[in-house]
Amino acid sequence: MTLEKIVLETSTIPRVDLDFMNHTHFEEVEMVEQVGQLVKAFQDGTTHSEKQLADITAALEDWVQHTQEHFKRENTLMLDTGFPAYPTHSGEHEKVMVEMQAVANHWKENSDIDTLAEYVFSLWPEWFNAHVNSMDMMTAKFAMMQGYSAE
Repeated sequence: MTLEKIVLETSTIPRVDLDFMNHTHFEEVEMVEQVGQLVKAFQDGTTHSEKQLADITAALEDWVQHTQEHFKRENTLMLDTGFPAYPTHSGEHEKVMVEMQAVANHWKENSDIDTLAEYVFSLWPEWFNAHVNSMDMMTAKFAMMQGYSAE
């Protein structure tokens, strides 16, 4: 199964009221685009080298690490500002990290490109877009209303 492109691009992702969150979101989408390019090249190839496997694994590990840091920063922001929906928002972060880690582990153990492609090209972009448009949007608005300054 080959999907043509990542659903999200940095030019089209929703913007929130805090620049540091937008910057983190842009970085994340760029990382997903990189993983997606590697996945597509793997799917298009008739042979698969150890280097391709290693490149996908490295890009995937970088993305997982970035996402952990991303969620940690947002969780800290929510705690610092007393965001009332913290349990819900941070709970979604935990759920997504479990899913992402499971996909990464499945890739490392099985080199299953179809499962990884579905996550990269479909499941994650759909979740990310909805999450930024709802939970991140509300978190940033609330933080600004509380006088939060990233400086």
